[in-house]
Amino acid sequence: MPIAIATEKSLAEALTKLVDLLHHKYQGIKITPISRYEDEDFTVEISIPKDLPIDQVEETCHIECMKIEDEYDLFIFPKVVYNN
Repeated sequence: MPIAIATEKSLAEALTKLVDLLHHKYQGIKITPISRYEDEDFTVEISIPKDLPIDQVEETCHIECMKIEDEYDLFIFPKVVYNN
């Protein structure tokens, strides 16, 4: 399998894992891909309801993204914001 296809497959698996985990843990969130920052492989914006503590969601996201980095060697940056 060519490297680019393998990387895309790994990225798809990693993102699916992250999205599933976050949706299971936090009800009412919205996850959207956005332009990546600097050297990350992918960036997602996680919009959360105002009743969720943003620091707790950010911490969970960063922990899960570090696990993904260890498992897949991919760098995903989670940008957590409150819904408008």
